Amino acid sequence: MAPTPSKGPSKSSSKGPNKSSSFKVSKSSKSSKVKRPPPKEVKSQSRSAPKQQKKTKTREYTEKELDLPSLNMITPVGVQTPRGKKKGKVFVDDQESMMTILAIVNAEKEGQIESKMIKARQMEEIREAKRKEAEARAEKKKSKLESVKDELRNKKKRRSSDGPTEDKKSSFKSKEKRKNVSFA
Repeated sequence: MAPTPSKGPSKSSSKGPNKSSSFKVSKSSKSSKVKRPPPKEVKSQSRSAPKQQKKTKTREYTEKELDLPSLNMITPVGVQTPRGKKKGKVFVDDQESMMTILAIVNAEKEGQIESKMIKARQMEEIREAKRKEAEARAEKKKSKLESVKDELRNKKKRRSSDGPTEDKKSSFKSKEKRKNVSFA
């Protein structure tokens, strides 16, 4: 790269800026180059820009307009309530609305209690059925066991009454046929 000329007097050069004429820039060439300002960014706005849209305000209704009953409102700290009243609670003066609300809540609770009772009854029936099945299985097992015991007793009685000689001979034959293998 070629060395760049310094604009001011340098310490190394004793002659000053007149060192070479090729590095000098004429005033006319400086004035011909006009610096342009950088282009500004133009932001495109969509149709849904907040300036172009109209804001529709939603109407807020007061409690009086909505006719809401004032149930269980908390009284501020500074307000003193008369004695005998519940602290921090203001109940409805209208007895009919209070009783309807109470009836609805009681009906829901009774329905829940009834459903719990029904479920308990169903579970009890299921348990009872399982218990009966288990008892029936136990009875079957006992009857089978008793029948097997009776058969064994009858076989012993038959053997003793028929004669022991035949049974002994057959048992000896079966013993002879068997091969015993023992591992030491």
